[in-house]
This record gives sequence, C-alpha cells and structure tokens, in this order.
Amino acid sequence: MSCCSTSVRQISIASEPHRTFFLKLEWAEDLGSGFVILLSDGISAWSGEVSEEDVSREAQEMEMERERYVGDLHLALTGEGPAAEGEYSFHLTPERPGRPLLQLSYEKVQNDISFRLGVVDLQAVPEPTEVIRELIRHGLEQSTRLQAKNQHLLEENQKLRREQEHITKEMQRYVQGKERLERDLYSRFVLVLNEKKVKLRDLQKRVKELEESVEENRLRNKADSEDHKAMETAMPESNPMDDSLNDITDVAPCRKRHHRHLQQLETQARRAALDQRQRSREKPTEDAKAEMSKTSDVQPKPASAAANLDPDDLFDDI
Repeated sequence: MSCCSTSVRQISIASEPHRTFFLKLEWAEDLGSGFVILLSDGISAWSGEVSEEDVSREAQEMEMERERYVGDLHLALTGEGPAAEGEYSFHLTPERPGRPLLQLSYEKVQNDISFRLGVVDLQAVPEPTEVIRELIRHGLEQSTRLQAKNQHLLEENQKLRREQEHITKEMQRYVQGKERLERDLYSRFVLVLNEKKVKLRDLQKRVKELEESVEENRLRNKADSEDHKAMETAMPESNPMDDSLNDITDVAPCRKRHHRHLQQLETQARRAALDQRQRSREKPTEDAKAEMSKTSDVQPKPASAAANLDPDDLFDDI
C-alpha cells in the first residue's frame, strides 16, 4: 500500500490510564480507501491494517453513510478537527493465550452513549527501535514544519499590523481632511447665504420703494384731477357787465377809476377763491360757489345810473 499522508498523535487508552501511547496513521487518498495503524508505548510497537472493505462493512454495521462514517473515522484517528477532542475514546484488548494479537477499538461518545466506529488487530513489531526512531523523526519534521508555519504566520501578522497602522494613519488623515473641507464648505456656504440675504433685503426694499412711489403717484394724480375739476368749477362765466362797460363811452375820468376799482375787486375775489380752494380741497366746489356769491354781491353801477348823475357831481369827482 503506497502511502501519501501521515499523521502522528498521542492517545490515551481507557484500560491503560497510566501508560502513554503514540498512534501513527498512514493512508493513500482518504481513510475510506484503507489505512495502516502503528501503535507504540515508547518501548514496544504494534502495527495493523484496515482495508477498504473493512471500512465499508463498518459503515453498514453503523447504518451510516459512507462519507459521514469516513469523516468521523478521520476525526477519531488523526485528532484533526475542533470536535475531535473529548468525543472519541480508545480501548486496547490485551493479548490472550493462543492469540498473540492486540485489538484496538475506537468509539464515538455522544450523549453519554458510546458507538464503536471500528476495530483493528495489531501485531507486535519485531524491531520496535526502528519504529520509535521513525516516530521521533516524524515528530521533529512536524515540529520544523510547524515552526516554519508559525514564523510565516508571525511575518504575515507583522505585515498585517503594519498595513493596519498605515491604513489607520491614512484614515485619520482622510478624516482630518474631510473635517477641514466641511468647515471650508460651511464657511463658503455662510458667505453665499449672507450675500443672498443682503440681496434679498435690497430687493425687498426696492419693491417697497416702488410700491410707495406708485401709491404716491396715484394720490398725486388723484389730487391733480380734483384740482383740475375744482378750477373748472371756480372759474366764473363771462360777465355781461364787462361788455356793457366796454360799450360805454369814456366820458369822464371817474368812470375809469370806477372801472379799475371793479376790476381790482374781481381780481381780489378770484385770488381769494383760489386761496380758499387750496386750503380746503375736500370741498372745492362749495368754497368756489361761496366766493362767487361774494363776488356777485359787489356789482358795478349800471350805465344808466352813471348817465343820470348830476354834472356837478362829476365835476366834484374831478
């Protein structure tokens, strides 16, 4: 049987609690294709072989799938795996008269119930020294491999630690840069926001001024319209007295003085009416009518009266 894999482990035998045994296992592809067992207590050595047919038979007797059975067998004999320790036990049947063979059985313990996985017959090795030397050599090689693996893991760990420190520094630098960028962006945002607020206040102020200007223009136009209407109402109609005065012949200077006096009265009346209208725009029509009534009270003497004057009176006026 050409062997490709080897496993060596220390086991305890329930029937021999004060003795230490070393179990060496050799197999080709997997334990399902058969394996060779070598057992030694440091003084003597025993060996045995389990064929592929034996493995299949044991699986059928256990009523287990072959793949699962081979997995449990590997955990029990090699000790490799997190669930191997404490779940498997070994028993050694001593030699009996007429039977120079030992029997090594291996069992699986589950819920305080033991299930026998298999049994192998062991025959004493004629030269145990060679077997013990092989066990020592394998142990040293395994130790060297483990040390090299441990050294490699240490180097990888140091490398990962350096990378972690570098990444941590880079992350801190990125965080600081991010914080600086956030502060800068926030400052710029505040400046832009304040500028927008100033522009908005200016626009609101301009809108208010335009509204006030529009309202002022509306009031001014309304007042101008009312003034225009008041002026049209206050202007007197053509006085027929003016025509009569123009038609009368200038017979004496007293008439001219009397005519100028009437014109002055009319001018004063018009000015008083305009002043009164400006002081009280709410009732321009009534005030104008009142002024007109006052003006109408001052009537010039008719021409007939002037014609009936006594000549002596005219000379007295001169």
